[in-house]
Amino acid sequence: MEVITAGTFRRAIDLKRCDHNCVVAWLEDDVHHLGVTIDHDQHNVIRVSAKALRVPWSTCPEATAGLQQLTGKPLFNRASDIGLYLNMRSQCTHLFDLAGLAVAHAASGRESRRYDVVVPVPTVRAWDHGRCLLEQGRAELLRDGKLVFHWIFEDLQIVGPDQFAGLSLQEGFRAWTEGMPVDEAEAATVLRRALTLVGARRYDQHLQSPMDLPHMTGSCYTYQSAVAKGARFVRILRDFSDTPDAMLRESGKCP
Repeated sequence: MEVITAGTFRRAIDLKRCDHNCVVAWLEDDVHHLGVTIDHDQHNVIRVSAKALRVPWSTCPEATAGLQQLTGKPLFNRASDIGLYLNMRSQCTHLFDLAGLAVAHAASGRESRRYDVVVPVPTVRAWDHGRCLLEQGRAELLRDGKLVFHWIFEDLQIVGPDQFAGLSLQEGFRAWTEGMPVDEAEAATVLRRALTLVGARRYDQHLQSPMDLPHMTGSCYTYQSAVAKGARFVRILRDFSDTPDAMLRESGKCP
């Protein structure tokens, strides 16, 4: 397996309304390629399906079943409101986020929305029990091709521009975004989640088990202790540094 240690981390999220009662959402980055389809009656979710085409652990596809708990739940406009109906810690984090975006997209009635995250990968400052600590870097979020956020970050803290300086990407972030207008909060959350993955391309073939990353214990489905014991590393890295147009090329289509 190739280890990618430089270049540009990219994440693409594509949301489409297929008809008045169906939304398809797809996500792709270095280590993930995931899809969620939400069927609804314009008031409630009536059917959920999900695909995990490329994931880091053998157990990740099992988490698609957890999204069935959304069936029968009302549509919501704020993507983070998915947390009212699902426990994120028992879900695949990225499917959880994608499903929230899909339901919010259905509620909005929009035809389409596209997010693109672009992060030139910073150098590693140090390693801390399996987690790489990064030097200062910069990140951009585009929505439908237009720049929404440009953050300067160091490890898991935003250090610029001034209006964002000092904001942690962990503690207090959700409380901050909950005070924002819906679209701004959604965009900030998309960028925040992507930044937590920038160092992932540096993990190498010696990583064997989720238990090798103790700081992740309990954070999502695969990192639950009972699941982690049976998980194996199956990640297939894709480097989209110079080929952003290749992202979601084979997905994002309506069923």
